[in-house]
Amino acid sequence: MLSLGAASALAQDGETNSDTITVTGTRIAQTGMQTPVPVTSVDAELLSTMAPGNIIEAVSQLPQFFGNQTPNSITETWFLRGGYGNLNMRGLGINRTLTLLNGRRMISSTAFGGVDINAFPEAMISRVETVTGGASAAYGTDAVAGVTNFILDTDFTGFDAHGQWGQTTRGDGDNYEVSLSFGTDIGDRGHFLVSGELFDQDGVFSYEDRDWYQGWGLINDAGGVPQLYPNVVSRNSSFDGLIVAPGTSLDQSEFLSDGSGIQPFVTGSPSQFPFGIPPARHSIANGGSGDDLGAEAPSLYPDVERNNIFAYADYELANNFKVFAQYIRGQNKTNQPNYPRGSLHGTPTAITIFADNAFLPDDVRQIMMDEMIPSFTLKRMGSLEDIGRDMRIYDDSVLHSITGGFNWQVENGGFMNGWSVDGYYQYGRNKRQAYQVGLRVDRIHAAVDAVDDGSGNIVCRTTLFNDTFADCEPLNLFGRGNASEAAVDWVVGYEPGDTITTPIYFADTGFDLGVTDTYTTQEAKVNITNMRQHLFELSASGEVYEGWGAGPISMAFGGSHREEKIRQIVRDPTNPPSDHDNGHPVLCDSDPEAIAAGLRGVSAPDCGNTVGLQYSKVSNINGKSTVTEVFTEVLVPLVADAPLMEQLTLHGAARWADYSGSGSIWAWKGGLDWQMTEDFRLRGTYSRDVRAANLSERFDKTGGSATITDPRYPGDGVINVTRFSGGNPLVSPEKADTITVGFVYQPSFIDGFSLSADWYQVKIDDAIGQLGVQAVADRCEEGALDLCDLVSRDTMTDRIVLIGDVFVNVDQAKISGIDLETSYQRDISLFGGDESISWRFFGTWLDENSETLAGTNKIDRAGQIGLQQSDGIAYALPEFKFTTSLTYEYGPVRTFLQGRYIGGGTIENSLVEGVDIGSNHVDSVFYLDLGVTYRHELDNGAGIELYGNMTNVLDQDPPVTPYYSAFFGYTQQTNQSVHDVLGRRFVIGARVNF
Repeated sequence: MLSLGAASALAQDGETNSDTITVTGTRIAQTGMQTPVPVTSVDAELLSTMAPGNIIEAVSQLPQFFGNQTPNSITETWFLRGGYGNLNMRGLGINRTLTLLNGRRMISSTAFGGVDINAFPEAMISRVETVTGGASAAYGTDAVAGVTNFILDTDFTGFDAHGQWGQTTRGDGDNYEVSLSFGTDIGDRGHFLVSGELFDQDGVFSYEDRDWYQGWGLINDAGGVPQLYPNVVSRNSSFDGLIVAPGTSLDQSEFLSDGSGIQPFVTGSPSQFPFGIPPARHSIANGGSGDDLGAEAPSLYPDVERNNIFAYADYELANNFKVFAQYIRGQNKTNQPNYPRGSLHGTPTAITIFADNAFLPDDVRQIMMDEMIPSFTLKRMGSLEDIGRDMRIYDDSVLHSITGGFNWQVENGGFMNGWSVDGYYQYGRNKRQAYQVGLRVDRIHAAVDAVDDGSGNIVCRTTLFNDTFADCEPLNLFGRGNASEAAVDWVVGYEPGDTITTPIYFADTGFDLGVTDTYTTQEAKVNITNMRQHLFELSASGEVYEGWGAGPISMAFGGSHREEKIRQIVRDPTNPPSDHDNGHPVLCDSDPEAIAAGLRGVSAPDCGNTVGLQYSKVSNINGKSTVTEVFTEVLVPLVADAPLMEQLTLHGAARWADYSGSGSIWAWKGGLDWQMTEDFRLRGTYSRDVRAANLSERFDKTGGSATITDPRYPGDGVINVTRFSGGNPLVSPEKADTITVGFVYQPSFIDGFSLSADWYQVKIDDAIGQLGVQAVADRCEEGALDLCDLVSRDTMTDRIVLIGDVFVNVDQAKISGIDLETSYQRDISLFGGDESISWRFFGTWLDENSETLAGTNKIDRAGQIGLQQSDGIAYALPEFKFTTSLTYEYGPVRTFLQGRYIGGGTIENSLVEGVDIGSNHVDSVFYLDLGVTYRHELDNGAGIELYGNMTNVLDQDPPVTPYYSAFFGYTQQTNQSVHDVLGRRFVIGARVNF
């Protein structure tokens, strides 16, 4: 029952039973569920009630998770995210949270690490257990913050079908889910089950009926302190186009929407930064010109489609010897607008308009002639009415996992009698195809340079010289919606249907591998990432000695070998090999080929670009890592039935691992479980945990954008640069020391009540990380020549245009806090009996979440839930949050009420109010959820269930966490990685089982 699920999390900490089970966090099967590490269990029925049809949303409501990667989270960019269902325990990162399925590792969804739980068979999940202490000694790398184990119901028998539909109360975000499950015995010795499910949700790309959005942003006051204002928009770019021509009468003008003329750009009050540079902005709440470039098609939630097939069979070949096989196929698709959509406002692409441009309004052309203005800079953002309409990013990720293994319960009356021996082989494959339709920066400069061919025809100027741009279509970007379909098509995306065969250039080895790729082009640039995993494991557990009266001594040991491979191929027709060291798809004005073609006006940063599609720099990757491990674990009852020592048990574990490229390392754990009285228990652990670099940290070289201050030219202020992150095959594993201390209290005089509290601390040394682009630039300027190899400057302006940031063992990190969990369950009789009530509370206090980069001061971000002002990174680290639920059952009706509290915090901890920012406070928020279920029982255990669920019943607005992005050209008002931006929504559904 749901009520049992709601209270079961604490039952594991104190109740005992006669069944032998294995709890997440240990490999030793034992009676009861007492362990020295905190373990929380939530059953699938409760998770489904918390967030029907969306397991990542349900798990994200558990307080121990901070900043999970969900479909609408913004903690990572589209290029750098691990997926759309990656768990982040304690806020230490998805790479430090080990996610298991039935106690076994699953393959990562991308090179950046993390397992996408959207691929798991949701219909077959029985419960989810989380271990909120280090568990590397038990499970190996990645378990620094803890372990989340999704346990499947492989004993399911019968037939279950369910379907549901939902949407927001604003009429958008329509979604549905259907699933079918079937399980049956095979004779007396076997079992077979299969399930399938499909989920589909429409994206939300509008602020319509969400009046909380007012474009809140920060602008400096007269004293230079950023203050919060509504309707903050760019003074550097618009959908119609702004003219930057200092010293002329055209300067600070804007084009009319129909492109027929210009008018003065009216600056609102207050404003900040000079007109025509990327961070320039103003508030138009009381009047002024400009467009909210982020409000035209915001991605509050992408289009999402998931489907899953699961099959499992086991058979007892001989008494106590069972073999099993399992297959999973999970697919996850997303689709959303590309951001930014055709950026022409100098980050870095900017457009030069010459006086002979044939689309210029006559009055503008006349001014240019009168004032002898040869050209001006046009600052503009692509609109849905023209070049921004078809720019999208979408991906399709498919996971296949095949597992085969055995379990042998040894009953021979002799050596290892009563032991359990388990072994399995697992093959995993994940293929992610990421698609990007964007602006062709290799074409845009030719297309906007439109002239009269002398016969009254408007053509691209380059076509009058030669056929380098033979099919060029002249593009009118004055105003919005005035460009021809042919011109838009020519500068957006690629031409489908061309066959390309090319050698492949890898980020670390160049052309040395001799790999070639043949493909047919499509409109999008395609990034295909293939991940492979082979995993063998053999383990045994059982009693080794009857002990000295406190209980038998138990032991587990085993070994494993894992091999992971990645091959990422980028299909870019403008740079077919994806050679980012020598590629030159965008011609510079000074190139002989450009001169011959009559090409002019190419911005200097663009001509240094190695990709022809804007903001799409991704490298080919080829890499492989292996690890061989041996492990052991022991459970030693020390004392029993003594005063204040009903049971004192020692837990110990050790693991030796040998990683390719970085050598061997030890992980270990020691813990005490002390049952002082029947009601009260103490527990504590100390462990050394490890994490090896993921495939991206070893082999990747991924592009992106960043904002920095050039230490050579600090007067330029914050500038935008192209960034690449480089992998390091020799980076060493990081080491963490973890301490947990806590208690469990289950008073015998309050039947059904339980309370637990645990303090934790994790200190990581030699953490795998990056210095950060600002530190790279600063230290290069200070004389660190090795870092200067990562900095590229424009040969004409001497400004930084490209900067690298490689992975090294430079960081230190530390987190600490307290978890509190309590529950209460009992039968009641308010209306004549057959009633029960259960209550559960889970809260967490985050005391510290700090990072210390080499040579820098410690930065503690506990309580930071805004977008960091220096770089726009979204943090999701409230100091306090809780989830509490109350379930009431009366006969066939079950009512569920849940409250979720996210504490207030800061925009950025390092900011000083009154100096660096006017108000550094982010409001707290409380969400109320409601669920009602009616079940009608039929014969033989069959039943029909009808249910409804409403999330965010009070329709709470997301708190304001303002950040103005010079790169995007608009303010980001909220942190949707923390707060709900969809608003009130509901789901109704039905389930039939027999």
